[in-house]
Amino acid sequence: MPKWRKVSDFPYSAEHLYSWHARNGAFVRLTPPWEKIKIVSWKGGEATENLPELQQIGDISKGALIKLQMKVGPFPLRFHAEHVDAKSPSFFTDVQRKGPFAEWKHVHRFVPVGKHSSQMDDDIFFRMPFGLGNWFTTNKLEKTFAFRHRRLQNDLARHSQFADQPRLTVAITGASGLIGRQLSAFLRTGGHRVLSMVRRKTNNPEDIFWSPQQIETEKLEGVDAVIHLAGETIASRWTKSKKEKIKNSRVLGTQCIAKALASLKNPPKVFISASAVGFYGTSQTASFDEKSPVGDDFLAEVCQQWEAAAEPARVAGIRVVHPRIGLVVTTAGGAVGKMLFPFSMGLGGPVGSGKQWMSWIALDDLLGVFYHCLFDSSVVGPINAVSPNSVTNKQFTTALGQALRRPAVLPLPSFVVKLMFGEMGKTLLLEGAKVLPNALQQSNFKWFFPSLKESLSFECG
Repeated sequence: MPKWRKVSDFPYSAEHLYSWHARNGAFVRLTPPWEKIKIVSWKGGEATENLPELQQIGDISKGALIKLQMKVGPFPLRFHAEHVDAKSPSFFTDVQRKGPFAEWKHVHRFVPVGKHSSQMDDDIFFRMPFGLGNWFTTNKLEKTFAFRHRRLQNDLARHSQFADQPRLTVAITGASGLIGRQLSAFLRTGGHRVLSMVRRKTNNPEDIFWSPQQIETEKLEGVDAVIHLAGETIASRWTKSKKEKIKNSRVLGTQCIAKALASLKNPPKVFISASAVGFYGTSQTASFDEKSPVGDDFLAEVCQQWEAAAEPARVAGIRVVHPRIGLVVTTAGGAVGKMLFPFSMGLGGPVGSGKQWMSWIALDDLLGVFYHCLFDSSVVGPINAVSPNSVTNKQFTTALGQALRRPAVLPLPSFVVKLMFGEMGKTLLLEGAKVLPNALQQSNFKWFFPSLKESLSFECG
C-alpha cells in the first residue's frame, strides 16, 4: 500500500500540538479553503462518552466516528472515518470506514525533539480502487498538507503572543459566516470558549438568540468580549429596499447589542464591532488612515452610522473597537471566491481601468487582528484592518491569474459593470481607496501575509 509522509518542525512541545488537535475547531482550521467539506456528524470516542453530542465535535480519542460530505469536482462523496487508536501526547490514528479509497489510514504523530520543540509527522497509507489515481492523490496530499502545516504554524504563533493571558469567553454574531466560522474555530483551538449569537432559538447552551430587535441579554452576563460581525450582504444590486436592509441590519443590530451590553451587571471588557474601509469613500489619488474624515457616498454613510450605533457601550465604559475591514482574501467565498471560476477558466482580467485601489487583508491576518484587539487594551476606536500593501485592481487580477497559473488579460469594461450592477458595481468594482493600517502598525501588529502574491498562493494551494 503506498505511503505518503509530511514532516515539519514546530517550536512547541508534543503535548501542545496534541492538545491543539484535540480541540473543537481544529478540523475547520486544517481544512483548506478549496476543499468543500461538511461535517455531517461527529460521535465522540472514549474521552467523551458522557458528554452531550455537541461537545464531541473535534474529539480524537479512540472510537470517535466522523462522517463527512465532500466534493471532487461536481461529484459528491461521503467519507466516514474512525479513530482506531490514540495515545496522548504521542499519536492518534484514523482509518476510512466508507469512502472513495480502497484503503486509507492516517497516523498523526507528535515526536518530542526538545523541552519546547517537536516534530509533527503525518503518515498516510492509501490504496485507490483498481490502482488508479495514485498520482492525483499524491498531488492533492502535497497541496493539502503544505497548507495544513503552514496554517498550524501561524495559528500557534498567534496564540503564543498572548499565552500568558487568561482564556476568554467570547460571544460572536455571524459565527456561521465566512469570517465568523474561521474565527470561532481559531479561538476554540486557542483554548477559548465561544458562544454563537444566532438568529433562531436552539437547544444548544452555547447559543445566544438575538435579532436587531431583541436579545437574550442574561446569557451575555459575564462574557469577556463580544465580536459583532453580522450584517446584510452588500454584494448585489442596490435597490432602495436593499439599501434599507444593508443600513438597518448594521445600525439597528449594533444598537441592540450595545444597549444590551450597557445594561449588564458584569459587562464585557471589549466590544469589537466590525466596520469597513467604505467609511472613507473612494479616490484614485488620496490615501486614508484612521484620522481621515468620512466619505460622501452610500457606504460611507452606512459605516458612520454603524460605528455610531455602538455609543451606548462606549458610554458604559466598555472598550469599543471598530475594525474597518478591507477586501478579505480567501478562496472559500466572498469576492475572491466568486472570481475563482472565471479566472480558473482563463476568462479573468482587470475591471474598468484597472487603476482603482484595492485595500485587502488575508483571512488569517484578519483573524489575527481580532485576536490582537481582544487582548491589547491600547487598541480603541477605529482601526484599518488591511494589509500595509494595497494594490490596484490590475495588480490584483494579475496576481490571482498567476496563483491559478492562468492568463488574466480579458478586461471587464466599465459600461458592462454599470449595466449589470448599477451603483453597487460602480462603488465596489470601479472605484476604490488606498487605506493605510497606521493604528495596527503603531500597536506592533504582525502580518503573516503582507504580500498579496503569497496570500493568494497560500489560499489557492
